[in-house]
Amino acid sequence: MKKLPLIEVEWDDIVGQNSWDDLGKDYTSDRITCKTVGWRLKSNRKTIVIASTISKGALCTDRTVIPRSVIKSMRRLK
Repeated sequence: MKKLPLIEVEWDDIVGQNSWDDLGKDYTSDRITCKTVGWRLKSNRKTIVIASTISKGALCTDRTVIPRSVIKSMRRLK
């Protein structure tokens, strides 16, 4: 199995709401910032793909695909 970098990504999540609300409410402060830690599987100029669990048999689960446009910071842990 090839060695994958372990990284931490801080990113702004998309927030949705499905109940009636005041049109005048200021939704701009409803942003949620997330941190995801995992092994970087793939990346290109638009997205990065991280898996939080990998096996020695080259399998993975708990994949997250993050658009680069919402990434605030990214750092290599290992």
